[in-house]
Amino acid sequence: MKREALEEVVDKHISSIEKHSERLPGKFDKEDIHDLRVNYKKVRAFLRLLLIEKNTGDLHIPHKLKALYHDAGKVRDMQLFLDELHQLPVVFQLPHCNSHWNRQLFADKEEAVTAIEVVHFKKIISSLTDELPKELHDVTLKKFLHQKVAAIHILLLAADDEHDLHSIRKQLKDIIYVIRIFENDWGISFPIRGVSEKKLSDMASLLGDFNDRCLAISLLQSGYNNNENENAVLKQLENSWQIQKNSQQQELLQRVRELRIEHAF
Repeated sequence: MKREALEEVVDKHISSIEKHSERLPGKFDKEDIHDLRVNYKKVRAFLRLLLIEKNTGDLHIPHKLKALYHDAGKVRDMQLFLDELHQLPVVFQLPHCNSHWNRQLFADKEEAVTAIEVVHFKKIISSLTDELPKELHDVTLKKFLHQKVAAIHILLLAADDEHDLHSIRKQLKDIIYVIRIFENDWGISFPIRGVSEKKLSDMASLLGDFNDRCLAISLLQSGYNNNENENAVLKQLENSWQIQKNSQQQELLQRVRELRIEHAF
């Protein structure tokens, strides 16, 4: 793949991040936040791939863009958490907690707006394209996949908690996003046979649901206050979610081990 095609990927996804970030202030639509973060992850996975290529410059995600990604993520996490909470009858028993969480959501949105204002997207595109290699070779792609699979295997050797599962998901997502760049951005089949994007995506989706449950528990714990009645409600809900989390964790650890990704290519 020649340099021109590499530049197109960087330009497309950074420009998409800019488009969605411009639409965030005021509405903070969940789909805009989701699309912003997906485009960021595609760029990040693509740069990780290109860093393996010979004659690649200093390719890295600028700090300000990384901060925007994280700040938008905090808004997204709180939105999903509050959406789930408001589907439960106990939400009406938590007025103080709800006030706390809504204040936190407002503060997170303010941080995201500030992060948007300081990002210069055209400069980012220019700085990244300047460091791109002349072309991307198939051998580099194979090396990238082997590194990702090796990282997953290392994690599985002693995997026993949510952090391991989250790390495994990140490795899987890097593979998935690179496959989608070939198929969706360049309109060509992924050049390495035997890699099932659907199988990897299904697993990554399950791991994503588990990660959302872990984040929800963390945000729930942040609501504890001086009100004994609310704390009792929080504790009961937390215990219920912890049981769900523990069950998911054990099932996912087993399913990841059975994925047999080492035979994918």
